[in-house]
Amino acid sequence: MTITRRLALAFAAAAPFTRSALAADVQDYREFAEGSAKAKLTVIEYGSLTCPHCAEFHNVAYPLLKKEYIDTGKVRFIFRDLPSDNLGLGAALLARCVPGERGKEMISLMFATQRTWVLSDNPLEHLTGHAKAVGLEGPSLEACLKNEAILKKIVEIREAALRDHKVQSTPTFFIGEDMKEMVEGSEYPPLKAAIDKHFS
Repeated sequence: MTITRRLALAFAAAAPFTRSALAADVQDYREFAEGSAKAKLTVIEYGSLTCPHCAEFHNVAYPLLKKEYIDTGKVRFIFRDLPSDNLGLGAALLARCVPGERGKEMISLMFATQRTWVLSDNPLEHLTGHAKAVGLEGPSLEACLKNEAILKKIVEIREAALRDHKVQSTPTFFIGEDMKEMVEGSEYPPLKAAIDKHFS
């Protein structure tokens, strides 16, 4: 069964995540980054759009992180998908297809309404509604649902996180581009403490 077929089934019900062949180079995949490229510190999050702890972080803690560190130019924040099921994989695909910088808006929308679409009998209806709200519609939306290149890149990044960086849960954060310091969980104080060590 192809990735696209599995994705179609996933929107009807969250099926177990399945590995697949990986693309070596995907031109259409973009990082979701916030903050200055000249920031002293990079923080990388691995999260799943169907993970309730990730939603808790983005709805509660992330605004504090953004105000204190990202908007002040201290931290560059990168969000990477680590989908825990095919529904999360499909949601990640839609967000990565959104034009320009508005994919990050869709990430926020999906976390803010996570319980609604995850528990829905028709999650695709909710997710495509969010996609249209941020500018992904018509032929572009249809093409996105068939974009195996981006889908494979998401899988590749997930596999690297599990294999090379030993990520065991979401959300997981790495402090610094060398990814040697790890912070797990949705609570803000441990993440803040790890960041503050670099500015003391």
